[in-house]
Amino acid sequence: MARPIEFVMDINDSKDLWKIVVRCRHLWTVRSSSNKEHLELILLDSKLDMIQAIVPSHLVSKYVGDLAVGASYIMQNFKVSNNDFSFKSTTHGYKLVFCGSTYVKKTELPEIPIDYFNILGLASIVDGKFQPNVLVDVVGGVTEILQTQINSDNNKSKFVFMITDMSKIVVQCTLWGNFALQFYEYYKNHGEDVNIVVLLQNARIKAAKGGFPLNVSNAWSGTKLIINDISNVEIKKLKDSLNAELPKLSSSSLQVETTQTSQYSDFDKFIWKAEVISLAEIAMLKQETTCVTIAKLEKFEVGNSGWYYDGCAECTKSVAIKDGKLKCYANHISSEPVPRYKLEVLGVDGKFKSRFVFWDSDCFKLIGKSALQMKNELVEAGEDNPLEFPFGLDAMLKKELAIRAVFQPKFNRLSVISFEDDEDSRKKVKDTFKSHEDVSKIPISLASSQDDMKSLSEPLSVFADFDPNAANSVMTPCKRINPEASEDVESVQLSSTKTMKPVKKEDGR
Repeated sequence: MARPIEFVMDINDSKDLWKIVVRCRHLWTVRSSSNKEHLELILLDSKLDMIQAIVPSHLVSKYVGDLAVGASYIMQNFKVSNNDFSFKSTTHGYKLVFCGSTYVKKTELPEIPIDYFNILGLASIVDGKFQPNVLVDVVGGVTEILQTQINSDNNKSKFVFMITDMSKIVVQCTLWGNFALQFYEYYKNHGEDVNIVVLLQNARIKAAKGGFPLNVSNAWSGTKLIINDISNVEIKKLKDSLNAELPKLSSSSLQVETTQTSQYSDFDKFIWKAEVISLAEIAMLKQETTCVTIAKLEKFEVGNSGWYYDGCAECTKSVAIKDGKLKCYANHISSEPVPRYKLEVLGVDGKFKSRFVFWDSDCFKLIGKSALQMKNELVEAGEDNPLEFPFGLDAMLKKELAIRAVFQPKFNRLSVISFEDDEDSRKKVKDTFKSHEDVSKIPISLASSQDDMKSLSEPLSVFADFDPNAANSVMTPCKRINPEASEDVESVQLSSTKTMKPVKKEDGR
């Protein structure tokens, strides 16, 4: 007796002998860092439930000729594993992995719709009614072009525009890489004034955070962009309803940035991927976090060490006698130590206080003298006490700064990365504090840890946003914590795009 047909919603890991009738809703290729390719596909059944499936690289040649978007199939026999992608294409709790005994037979199944889209409306997006780690379908009419940056040589093209739907709510949309080029080519090649409706299948939603607006964007793999295709029911429906209201976008007025230089302002770089929060909010943090905040430097904190440490002549690490030589942790040999600033300062914002650690280069900018100069002045004045805090250090105090720092809960302090001391930067940071009341209702998920997996598939990676380079310091180069090594794409985990930010550790710890 043959096995009965079962539904996608019932699939779990209790067995491998599942038999389903489905339509291939979406299919794409993912290339690994070792240049291997595997297939990922979304399967849809007659009850409109979806599940993601993976064809491992060693089986691609066996199945690639049988699989096509829009075709319907009887399929059976899979390895079943948890749907633990960092960014999921479906909300199903499991995913299917093809194996050598997976059976695929093409069959006409008219009861399963060919063009099915599970559209999430812009009103729901603005209201925060979405799961940040689930890719969704979004349709919208383009109301305004904000930025066009075409860098085809390095795949860092970017197209930013605003979209609306029948709710008349407007949301920012950003296309990256080949998707930006696809949109740009369509826009450029339509000489007459046009209005544009786009549909993003498997789009990523990024909640408003740290001064950056709510944004819809493509994922690196798995997203499909459809532009003005009136054969698509969702596009035609929205185009018909908004046709009279959408502005005409003329390709003749298209302004394109073709350089590879970042178009971000200095302030954008200053707050990039940092939590712009007050000292009161910082005090509530439980994990290491890159922050931008405002503080007035009130007084020096006297701890177990003085105002400087003995540094290496070649780098900023501390030195000690090893094997009879003066060495740092990088094994640079110095003839004599170089004094370098390390000052703990109490910062105040209203009634809230926090400890900040300022390192060599930032102290130099605030004081105007190097630690070596300051120490020599003490010696010339006949003061040889290494714990004597020179009066010149007070030039740092009473300054109100916008500070970028890493909060270290282990030490209950903020390690300063950089600062801005102009009124405009302070005002922008304070204005962002005020805007938190509006965005705090939108849930923001933290990237979960990557569990070890043994299944046979690869990650669906989300496009990594541009990360501006920090300015190089003449006095003290910034140290960077190496990002976690990306997992080989032969694991089933989705890669996270969130990178570690630089943390200054100039005393060699």
